[in-house]
Amino acid sequence: MQSLNFSYQQYQLEKTIQLYGDRAGGQGDFDFAGFAQIENAKVILLKGNPQSLQEPADWRRFLRLINLAQRLCKPVVLWNLPPIQNDSLQQPTSLALATAIKNTKMQLLRLPEPIISVYDETSGLDDAIHGMIWGDGVIVVKPEKGELLAALNAGRQKLKIVCEQADIPIQFLKLLKEVSVISSEELVANRLASFSHPTEVQF
Repeated sequence: MQSLNFSYQQYQLEKTIQLYGDRAGGQGDFDFAGFAQIENAKVILLKGNPQSLQEPADWRRFLRLINLAQRLCKPVVLWNLPPIQNDSLQQPTSLALATAIKNTKMQLLRLPEPIISVYDETSGLDDAIHGMIWGDGVIVVKPEKGELLAALNAGRQKLKIVCEQADIPIQFLKLLKEVSVISSEELVANRLASFSHPTEVQF
């Protein structure tokens, strides 16, 4: 069942267009999945919740939006949606789920467009750490650990710290500008290296 909790005003988004449709049945469980505009940047946004990425329909919708981002040359924003965290908490219970996970992860790793992960105050630091494996940049809202994370950030440029959710758009634009100058080949190579050596992103 589709969540209706998403409010683009709450999350500082200018415009949103939710995208549905799954020929195999099911829409997946996301707070939002579709087009969004953050300030002047148009992106493909998937906002997750604790029930996301549990069923094949979730992963198939995820894959469709990744493919759409590639066709339209748009960045992808994964909001509270750490693929490796969800996958590590479960073993695929069916061939359909295992196939959907594999296909989506392969396409995500090879996406030639920037991938930025956002973790708001409802997420934990562990989620952001896992998100660093899949994304080219990470924004995390953690005011209670601001000083610690700021110190860690000194040696980890792709992690951006914000103290309030309202600060996400400006940090997103800064991060997107930084990663947009990186070639597609380097973006993919960096993701594949992080995925092959996940311990290197642990704090």
